[in-house]
Order: sequence, then structure tokens, then C-alpha cells
Amino acid sequence: MAMVYHGRVNGKQIELDEPLPFADGTRISVNVEAEQHPRKGSPRAVLALAGTLTPEEADAILDASQECRRIDESL
Repeated sequence: MAMVYHGRVNGKQIELDEPLPFADGTRISVNVEAEQHPRKGSPRAVLALAGTLTPEEADAILDASQECRRIDESL
């Protein structure tokens, strides 16, 4: 019976977000992999939104990204 639990690494220990349904001392098998969530605001995170945005939201993101690339003539 495979189950997915989430948690955080703390040194050599993994602290789970919720308790396991096993009694203390029960032997288990564990497969560990890092969650693949893109960094907030990264290009991967923005691309993950493709098809989920309204036209207005997409335009706002485009405007903000173009503003970041604009050269300040006063410098």
C-alpha cells in the first residue's frame, strides 16, 4: 500500500506534515524525492500558469516583465 506524505528535512531526520497511520516500531520502506515546485516568480512558475490566466492577468504579467527590462534613461 503506497502513500504520499510531505515534510521537511531537518538534518538526518524528516519531519512529516501529518502523522503516519502505523504503530510505533512498525518497519516501513521509504522512497524520498524533493518536491518539484518552481521558485515563486521564476520563469518556470510563470509558464506553469499558461492557459490558466485571464487575458487581463496575462497582460499584467507581460507589462510587469517589460517594465523590469526598461532602461532608465536618467542613469
